[in-house]
Order: sequence, then C-alpha cells, then structure tokens
Amino acid sequence: MAQNGNARRILLGSVAALVVVAGAGGLAVRSMLDPDSLRTRVIAAIEKQTGRQARLGALEVHILPSPSLSVRDVGLSDMAGGAYADMLTADQLQASIGVMGLVHHELRLDGVRLTHPVLHLERTEAGEANWRLAPAGAQATARPDATTRQAASDWKVQVGSVRVSNADLDWDDRLSGSRGKVVLDHVNLAGVDGAQPQLDVAGHNDGGSFTLTGHTGAINLASTARSGWPVALKAAFVSGGQPVGQLAVDGTVADLDHMKGYNIKLDGNVASLKAVESLLPGRSLPDVRRLSFRANVVDGSAAGSAGSTPLLNSVHLDTGAVDAGAYLSGLTLQGLSIDAPGPKDTVSIRSQGQWQGQALKLSGTLGSLQQVDAAVMSHLADPLPLSLDLSGDPGSLRVAGTLGGGHAVVNIDAAASTLALPGGGVIDHLAASTHLVSEDNGAHFQLSDIMVKSTQVSLTGSLDLSMHGGTGGVPLASGALAASWLNVDALMGSATGTKADAKSVSAPPQPATSDDSLPFDRLRKMDADLRLSADQMEFEGDEYHNALTHVSLRGGRLVVDPLQAQGTGRSVSGQFVVDASGSVPTVSGTIGTLVLPAAWVESRAGLSSLVQGALQVVGTVHTQGSTRTELRNGMTGHMGVSMVNGTISGGALGEMLGDAARGTLGSGPIPLRCFGIHMSMANGQANVDTIGMQTSALTVTGHGTVGMVSQALDLRLVPQVMISGTGASVPLRVGGTLTAPRPKMDAGSDGRYAIGLLLGGASSNTVADPCPAALKAAREGQAGPPPAAAAPTAEGGRNADVNKLVEKARASPDVKKVGNLLKGLGILK
Repeated sequence: MAQNGNARRILLGSVAALVVVAGAGGLAVRSMLDPDSLRTRVIAAIEKQTGRQARLGALEVHILPSPSLSVRDVGLSDMAGGAYADMLTADQLQASIGVMGLVHHELRLDGVRLTHPVLHLERTEAGEANWRLAPAGAQATARPDATTRQAASDWKVQVGSVRVSNADLDWDDRLSGSRGKVVLDHVNLAGVDGAQPQLDVAGHNDGGSFTLTGHTGAINLASTARSGWPVALKAAFVSGGQPVGQLAVDGTVADLDHMKGYNIKLDGNVASLKAVESLLPGRSLPDVRRLSFRANVVDGSAAGSAGSTPLLNSVHLDTGAVDAGAYLSGLTLQGLSIDAPGPKDTVSIRSQGQWQGQALKLSGTLGSLQQVDAAVMSHLADPLPLSLDLSGDPGSLRVAGTLGGGHAVVNIDAAASTLALPGGGVIDHLAASTHLVSEDNGAHFQLSDIMVKSTQVSLTGSLDLSMHGGTGGVPLASGALAASWLNVDALMGSATGTKADAKSVSAPPQPATSDDSLPFDRLRKMDADLRLSADQMEFEGDEYHNALTHVSLRGGRLVVDPLQAQGTGRSVSGQFVVDASGSVPTVSGTIGTLVLPAAWVESRAGLSSLVQGALQVVGTVHTQGSTRTELRNGMTGHMGVSMVNGTISGGALGEMLGDAARGTLGSGPIPLRCFGIHMSMANGQANVDTIGMQTSALTVTGHGTVGMVSQALDLRLVPQVMISGTGASVPLRVGGTLTAPRPKMDAGSDGRYAIGLLLGGASSNTVADPCPAALKAAREGQAGPPPAAAAPTAEGGRNADVNKLVEKARASPDVKKVGNLLKGLGILK
C-alpha cells in the first residue's frame, strides 16, 4: 500500500509539473506572438534582410487552430532611383507561423498567401535590377526607441511556400529592351527556402495566356554570385483560345541579373510566331508558321566583361511557311531548315519557296557553328566559308568561297533562261560570272573577270571599290566595262523610234515632285572613275557602234567626257560637267548630238505625253543653283531639239491648237514625220526662233517665247490641216502655259486674219515642207536621219480672205470636211 501511495504522489507531481511548464510555455509563446511586438520584429527583420523599407498595417495573430498571422496593406520600397515608391504592394498577407523557430528568433512563414499583389520589376542598361536585394542595416520606419529597434533587428524571417492570386506584374527591362505587363492568375511556390524551389505559374494579358512550371536552384535575392545555378522550366502559350507554342529551358546560369555565364538547352515549337507576338508587347516577330527548334546556347563572353556573348553549341531548326516579303519584296518560303549537331560541325541550310510567283530552291553549307558564331560576333572580321546554290524558275545562282576576314574570296556564277528587270526590261539566255576579292577587312573590294552574256548584252570587265579611297575618305568606285553588244531598249523595256507601233501610247509622265531641291550633296559622298564602251548598241530604235564614255567624279565634281557613238545618219557626241564642290553648284554641257527617249524627257519635266520616239538634242548650256527653280532661272546658251519618224498625241496637239480642233485630229497617236525646235535661253526665258512640225494631216510652223520656270507661253503658230487634198490654215497666238495652253486666232498688223484655204485643183500649189528648215535649225548643222516621206500636197489650193474661203468651201465637193476643219480652227461658228 505504501508503494502505491508513493507512485500516486509521483504521478500527481509530474502532472503538476507539466501543467506548470505548459502554462509557462504558453505564456512565453503568447508573449512572443504579441501583435505589436511581432510587427516590430517582422519589419526590422525584413529591412535588415532586404535593405529596403517595409510597410505593414495592423497585424493580427491567431493561436488556434494553429498559430498564424494576417496583415493588411503590405509594401516593400523600390530600389534607389526606381520608378515607383514601392516595388511590391499587396492588399493582405496571411501565413502560418512555425512556433519552434520563435525560440531561435526566427519567424518562419509557411503557406504565405498574398491577395492582389502588385509587383513592378525594373532593370537598367547596366544590369542593376530592383529585385536584387542588398542586406544592410534597417532603412527605417520610425521605432519606439533604439533598444527595441536593435532587439527586433536580430530576428530573421524565413518563407517556406507562397500562394498568390490575382497579381499584377509589369516590367521594364532596359538591358534587353523588353517591357510589358501581365496578370498572374495564380503563383504557387513550394520549397522557397530549399535547394530546389518548385514553380507553378499561370497568367494572361490582352493577347493570350501562358503557364510556367518547373524548378530552379536555391533562391537568394541578396546575391548575384552563383556557381551553376540550375534552371528547369517549361512554358506553354495560348492565343485566341488555341495553343500556339511551348518552350522548355534546361541548364545553368551564373549571373541572372546580367545574363552571364549561362549554358542553356532550348527545346520548343510554335504554331505561329505572329500569334506569340501578341504575348510579347513591343516585339515585332517575323511571320513564321510551324516552327520547331532545339539549341544549346552558352555565354562566350570573357569573365569580367560587360554584357554577354550568346554562342550556339548546337542548333536544329525547321519551319513551315515563312513570309519574307519584309526582307525581299515578293519572297515567301514554304519551309526553312538549319542544322548543326555540334560546335565543330558544318551548318547546313535548306529552303524552298517563291519569289514574285517563281519557284526557288536553296541548299548549301556554311562553315562550322563555331565559325558562324565568330563571324557574326565580329561582323565578318573572322572568315566564314560558304557554298550556296539557288535554283528555280528564274534561273540559278551559285556562291562559293570565303567571306570575311582580312582576305575574302568568292566565286559567283549565275544563269537564267528569262529574267525580268525593273521597268519592264528583260534578259534572255543569261550566263554571268565574276570573281570577288575583299581585302583589308572589307575596306577594299575587287570584282574581276566579270562576264555577262545574253541575247540583250554581252560584256566583260572589272570593278574596284575602295571604301575610303576617294576625296576626304569617301568611297571610290573605278573600273571598265566593255560590251560587244548592248540592246538598251530591251534592257530598259522601251520600244520607241522607227520600230515602234504608231498605235502605241507612251506611259503617263511621272508627277513633278513638290520638293524643289536637288541631291547635289550625293556627289560629295562618293568618287568614281568608270569607262564604259560598246562595239554595237541599239538605243531608241537606232543602231550605234563604237560607243564610249568616261565618267569621272572627284570631290563633288562630275565630268562625263567623252560621250560619243556613231549612228545611222548621225554621230552622238558631247560632254557634261556638274560641279557641286563649291557652295553654289554649276551645270554645263556642250552637246554635239545627244539622243534621249522623249517619254523620259517629258516625265522629268512634268509634261503630258506629247511625242514618242528618239529626241535629238544639240547645243550649249550653262547654269547654276541648288534648286530646279534656280537652275532654270539661271540657264543661258542655245539648244535645239528634233525628232523624225515618231508619233505625236492628237489630243495634246488639239489642246495647243484649240479644243475644237481635237475633233478633227482625234485623241490618239498620229505618225510624226518631223519635229524641230530651236531656242536661246537667258533671263529665265527661252526665245524660240524656230518651230516646225509635220504629220500626215497637219503642218505647223512658228516662233515665240516660253518661261523657263513659269512655263508661260507666247507662241505664234501657223497650222495647216490637210484631209483628202483639202486643207485650211489660220495664224494662232497661244498663251497660257505648257500644261494649260490657251490658243486664239492671231490678227495681223492691219487687224485682218491671214486665213488660207487649200482646195483640189491646180497642181502648182503645194503645202511648203517645213522639215528641212526646222531640222537644220534644230540640229545646228549637225547630221541626223532624214524624214521618212515627202510633204503632203494639195492640188489647186490658194490663200483667200474669209469671204472667198467660204465661197470656195461651199463650191467644193469636200465642203463638209472643210467646214469641219474651219470649225476646228475656230474660223467658222
């Protein structure tokens, strides 16, 4: 019995002791979880661990069913110089508390739940990131006293897991040039304080949604120094309610802030890059479909250097359709493949597609992946071997050799059955080749053994480009090209002159530019010394031989001398100088004979299409100025312009002779037997001393003045219209402008109109042929081809006054035609 009593006393004593200890422990825990005291400790601990100011509202502590806390109005300040007052804010924070850690002055928070947090992320050009925290002494909100602040700062806050919902995240990464914002629907982080934190993130923006899962190495926001920090993440993207791609990232990173020291494997596929673009604000991605890729990317930058140098250790890329029109107009690819299994393996390229509706196929190789990396990073200062073959409907092109380095050598071969040129020109049965040599790291290029053979051209030669060989270090182009045969008409797409169809209508003129300035400054940006020759040449329907020109450009002074060729019935010769070396450019030229397409001249002058064919220009011209207006106002000299066997617009001619005459002449092109005009220029005006023209139905002679800038007309013309041996003439005075002429009948000094009528009858009366005199004056004595046919005649015609003209018109069997002619010329109403 005594033993039982002792046992009972021991048991009761133990229970009492446990009650005392438990009570004391409960009092201690309750003391440590005092809300005001705990809030002070948490703020001090956060500020010490982050080096930032922390803001916590009223804190509530819950003991049951397990210790936890909640706090409203949470904030963490931004880095010094940051764009926001607070880097992180949240409406509410809730978490469980690890009681045992309190004994060691450690506040462990598990199951942290943040309600509607807002997070602003920034990174400067130098790589300074606001998410990088710097432990320091508290940056302080006010404390009751220094003793309390010091005691509280000895505490430490540890986070075990985090759950976030409805978070706003925006970023401005000036180091990579990326910025944007997303809503994070949920963020679940487990093992935050462990060696392998787990991530589960889902978010969206206006363009679509994404998910991110995986794990990283230990998170330490206070240090950038890592040794092989592991990353294993998978992302998936949705746009328009449809999956558009996924990406897996696996590897290590040493410095995430500056993106240095990485070794990453990428594996992904994308249904459409343009669809992914909606998830990346501010990014412009090419239009690529069905993209799949695998790559190993490493940082090749030297330790301690600024920035990183991404290098590829392996790459495999396949695509579906690619719209490459932004890089080469009209180019689309059905697929593109790039492969290099390792850094020392050759890079192979394969593609097929269309260019301007013609099928193309590309295949070839570059150097090793290491060589490609080096060439790209050095901007081709390092050599890059290549062999590329392009073939398809247009033809074939082969480029083989070595690009870059101090001495690059490339052979180029091309062939095409038919190749369309800009402007409507064409090349048939083309075979071309050249040998390209680049020296001094691209400062000097040589194209030697140039050979081009086709139906339209056959030439050989060489060209040389020195990037700093000209005046003041500008580029210098020099060389010589010699053609045994050159069809300029076919290459330019023109078909004028004697071989043109009289029914054809020339292209409408280019609109005159509103900008009056001229690009004389371009002449100072490059020097040239080029010799061009052609044994035989076709131009504007005529054939020439022994064509030669020398183009010299030095210090802004362009000289074309000589310019010569031997043609049928005329010799082309002349020389031109455009001197832009001084403050006021000067333009001068002496033209023995120059042949120009009429449509080209009219379009540059902003005129409607009047004539079509080859214009022969002769004369001497000098002017100066920086604008078109100044050059026209300052023009002095003399000039003649002529044409034979071309066409003239009946509609434009009707405008010059009167609106009613258009009904007689028609609006389409009329065969032009000859046209000649001669003028002298001074004081902003052209004094036209000779005008002569003849078609099958019309002869015009005259003289007058034309304003060089205003294009104001004051012309005295005598048109003679012939139809079936019947004709009429009346002097006209044409005012207005070149683009809007205003013709009216011109009275003589006695006030009478010198009206003439030509009717069938005696064979002695003929219409005077204006061609010989007009061409002689317009050519200033130079040779030229003759008109194709004699002047039209009218039997029995004679001049008469209005009454006699009307009487004869009534008696004529062609009275109706004559009446129409007279009405067309404004004689009869």
